[in-house]
Amino acid sequence: MRLNYDTFTGRRSAFVCTAFVLILLTFVAYSLLGQPLMNLLAPHMGKNMLTAVMLLIQNGLVVASVLIAALVPERNYPLKERLGLNIAPEYSLRFFFPVFVLAIGATYLTQWGLSSLLEAVGHEPKEQSVVEFFRTLKPLAFFGFALITVIAAPIAEELAFRHIIYRFVRVFLYRKEAAVLVSLLFALCHVPSVVAYLFHPSGGWSAFFAGFPWEQLVVPVIPLFILALFLQRQYEKSKSVIPSTLIHMGFNLITVFLLILQVYYGVGE
Repeated sequence: MRLNYDTFTGRRSAFVCTAFVLILLTFVAYSLLGQPLMNLLAPHMGKNMLTAVMLLIQNGLVVASVLIAALVPERNYPLKERLGLNIAPEYSLRFFFPVFVLAIGATYLTQWGLSSLLEAVGHEPKEQSVVEFFRTLKPLAFFGFALITVIAAPIAEELAFRHIIYRFVRVFLYRKEAAVLVSLLFALCHVPSVVAYLFHPSGGWSAFFAGFPWEQLVVPVIPLFILALFLQRQYEKSKSVIPSTLIHMGFNLITVFLLILQVYYGVGE
């Protein structure tokens, strides 16, 4: 099987390969240039504005990568399909609404169960960094970051993980194995503190295992992994990013609503 074989179209796809390479390059570029860019912009804007700009740049690079790849000439592969906007004829709303409820319910139930279990054994999870961050925001800034979280992030992440990375990985693995791998990658990418710790452990292996923040790995990686599996299944059924993006937006919207209750009204503390 060739490297650029497209699972959905049944033939070689220059679009998938080009988009995958461009997204990979944007990840590398952002990792190398993100901090220097922040240092350059920091004197000209506040911390919250700087964070918002960097998030928009990060999401924008992913969307731009897919749009650029979609311009690659490819016969019998309409632009709408390349962008993941053409839903398969056999897909219907009866596949969407039950999965929407199940995905969100299973994710939050798993998160609650794991948090309760960790507390019961004396390993109470620390407050997530996102909660700490939102506590520092004024209402207007909170609203701005909520828009990024609910709209920009799901679009970029579904295009990257479901529409491109999955289809590229699917060349080498069976459907289930590819779905598990990409879903795990999706979950881990949402826990930057754990990723940073993995690459910069202090004090050798014994200190690494003794000091590793396991509770931060378990919550929220496992719930997000479960959510990603549901999103992946929707993408498989619809052959489009629209259903998975809507579910992703719904999940993030509920998360923002719960953050509002926690930050401003003290619910759940």
